[in-house]
Amino acid sequence: MAVTWPDTVPVLVAAVAILFAPGLAAGAALGLRRLTLLAIAPAFTITIIALAATANQVVDFRWGFGVLAVATALVSAIVLGLRLLWQRRWPRPVARPIGRSAVLATAAGLLFAFAVIAVRFAAMFQAPSRVSQTFDNIYHLNAVRWILDTGIVSPLKIGGLSYQFDGRTSFYPDMWHALVSLAVQASGAPIPVAVNVTNIAIGAIVWPLACVFLVRQVAGPRPVALVSAGVLSASFAAFPYLMVDFGVLYPNLLSIGLLPAALAAVVIVARVGVAPPLAAPAGWVALAGTLPGLALAHPTTLMALVVFSLPVGVQVLARHLRGLRARRAPTADYVRRLAVAGAGFGGAAIALLVVRPPGAAFWPPRESLLTALHGVVAGAVVGRPAAYVIGALLVLGLITVIRRRAPLWLAGSYALGAALYVIVASFPQGSLRTGFTGIWYNDSFRVAALLPVVVLPLAAIGAAWLADAISSAIHRRPNAPEGGPDGADGAGTVATRPTTSARLAVTGLPALSIVVVLALSAQSGPALAFAMDTGRLAYRFDAESPLLSPDELVLLGRLDSEVPEDATVVGSPWTGTSLVYALSDRRALIPHVYGERDTDTLRLMRSLRDAEPGTPACEAVADLDARYVLDFGDREIHGGDSVIAGLEDLGESAAVELVDSEGDARLYRVTACG
Repeated sequence: MAVTWPDTVPVLVAAVAILFAPGLAAGAALGLRRLTLLAIAPAFTITIIALAATANQVVDFRWGFGVLAVATALVSAIVLGLRLLWQRRWPRPVARPIGRSAVLATAAGLLFAFAVIAVRFAAMFQAPSRVSQTFDNIYHLNAVRWILDTGIVSPLKIGGLSYQFDGRTSFYPDMWHALVSLAVQASGAPIPVAVNVTNIAIGAIVWPLACVFLVRQVAGPRPVALVSAGVLSASFAAFPYLMVDFGVLYPNLLSIGLLPAALAAVVIVARVGVAPPLAAPAGWVALAGTLPGLALAHPTTLMALVVFSLPVGVQVLARHLRGLRARRAPTADYVRRLAVAGAGFGGAAIALLVVRPPGAAFWPPRESLLTALHGVVAGAVVGRPAAYVIGALLVLGLITVIRRRAPLWLAGSYALGAALYVIVASFPQGSLRTGFTGIWYNDSFRVAALLPVVVLPLAAIGAAWLADAISSAIHRRPNAPEGGPDGADGAGTVATRPTTSARLAVTGLPALSIVVVLALSAQSGPALAFAMDTGRLAYRFDAESPLLSPDELVLLGRLDSEVPEDATVVGSPWTGTSLVYALSDRRALIPHVYGERDTDTLRLMRSLRDAEPGTPACEAVADLDARYVLDFGDREIHGGDSVIAGLEDLGESAAVELVDSEGDARLYRVTACG
C-alpha cells in the first residue's frame, strides 16, 4: 500500500522530537527560555549528535537512542554545572515583559511558515516515498542505510562508503544522515519517507524559528518585524526550496537551517542587538553550543557564519576603541585590543582562504556581472525569477540600518554575502574566484542559498519601517485621531482621546496590510513558482526518471525474496543500481558513483560477463560473495555513457542467468563460477 501524507504524521512527530528534545534539555539546563530556547534547541541537538559522532571514532558503540540519551544527559549536566558556577557572579538580568502582540505575531509568522513550506515541500516531493532523482542522492540514501546497518556514525568513517565498506578514514559531514537514521529507528518508516519528512521538519520548523529569533535580536520585539520574518522565511526561492532540488544538498539544508540561530548567538555575545535576559557566560555557552553541530552538519556553513560575523567584529572593535578614547586609555591598551582583533580577523581570513574541500571547486561561473548584481538585490539568483517585493523591502531595510546606524553590522554582512555571490556567479575561473569562494566548491547554488540568512532580517526591518511610515502618514492627516497620552494636543488644548479602533487604524492596520501584501505577493510570484516547477522535476517518477524508474523500484521491492541477505549485488552505479542498498537492504558492490575500488571490484567491473571457473573474475565473485547482478539499462543519472566492460550486454553472456525482470530492469545470478 502506498504511503500517503497523512500516514507520515507519526514520522513528523518523531523527527520533530528528535530535533528538539535533546536541545531543549541542554538549553533548559543553560537557563534559556521562550523563543531563545526553542530557536537554539535544534542547533544544540545537532551539536550533541556531533559530539557523540566524534566520540564514535574512538569509542565503539552502536548509534541509536540510547547513545543519544546518554550524550544529552552528559552535555546537560556539564552545562548545568557551569551555570551553577557562574550564577552568583553573573546573575541573570531581569527579563523585560514581552507584549502579547509580539507573542501573537511570532506565533502567526511561524504557523504561516510551517503551513506554506510543508505544503510546498509535499508538492515538490509529490509522494512521501519519492526519491530525489539527483546524483548526490545515491550517496545520501546509502549513507543512512550504512549507519542503520553498522551503527557507526563517525564523520571520519562514513565517507569510506564512497570507496569500500571497510570503515576507512574518509571525512564527510554526516549529521543529517545520523538524524534521518534516528527518524527511521523511531518510526519504522522506509528511508525515503524518513528523508522527506525530516526535511520538512528542518525546512518548515527549524528554519523559520531560527529566522524569527535572528530578527528578534536585531529588530527587537516589533510585531510587524516578527510576523514578517515568519512570512519571509517561506518566501525565498533560494532557501529552503533550492536545497531539496539541486544536488541534492540535504546536509546544506540542515546546516543553513541552523545558521540564523548561530548568527543570533554571535549577536548576543557581541552585544550588538537586543540581548535576551542571559548572563554573559550563558551567551558564550549558547554560541559554543551551536558551533560543533554547524561544523559537522556542513563545514562550509560554519565558514559562512565566520563571514557574516566579520562586520560584527568590526563594530565591536570600533566600540572598544571609542571606549578607550573616552577614558583616555594608555597606548598599551590600544595595542592589546588591536592585537586581539588582528589575530581574530587574521585567523578568519586564513581559514577562508586556506580551508578547501578536496578537488571539488570546479563549478564555472553562470552569469554576467550585471546579472549577478541584479540578482543579489532582486533575489534573481542562479537563474531564478526576481522577487521584487522582497528586493524593495531589502533596500528599505538597508536604508533604515544605515540612517540609524543600527544594526549597522547587518548591512556589512549582507554586503559580504552579496559580494561572494557576485564573485562566484560572474568572475572568471581562476585563483581570485577560488580564493574567495573555493570553500563553497565555487558553486553559485550553495552561495545563493546562504543569502536569505542576511537578506531576511533586513527585509523584516524594511517592513517595520514601512509600517511606521504609513502609520505616521495616517497620523498626520488633518482628520486623523490626535492627542498625546494625556489627551492634550501640542497647543495645550484638550483633544478627544482616540478610540481603540482609531488607534488600531493608525498602528495596526498598516502593519497588517503590509504583511498580507508581502505574503500574497511573495507566495504568488514567479520566483516560488519556478522553484516549485524545478523541484517537481527533481522528484519526477516515471519511465524516463534518470535515477530510479517505477519498473526498477518494483524489481527492487522483490529482491528480499530473491537475493540472500548477506549477498553483494553488482551493478553500474550510474544507472541507479546502487540504491539496492538503501531501498532493498542488500549490499551494493559499488555504493556510489565516485571512489576508489579494490582489486576484486575492478576485476568484476572489467570482466564479469566473461567469467569462467579459475579466472580472476570468479575469484572475485567468491571473495565478495557477489553472485547477483542488477542491470537497469543504459539510462544514466547525468545522461552520459559510462562503459563498464564487465557489465555490458549481460543478456548475451553465458556467465549469468536471468532471475527476474520488470520492464527493462533485470536481475541476474552469476552461474559461471560454480
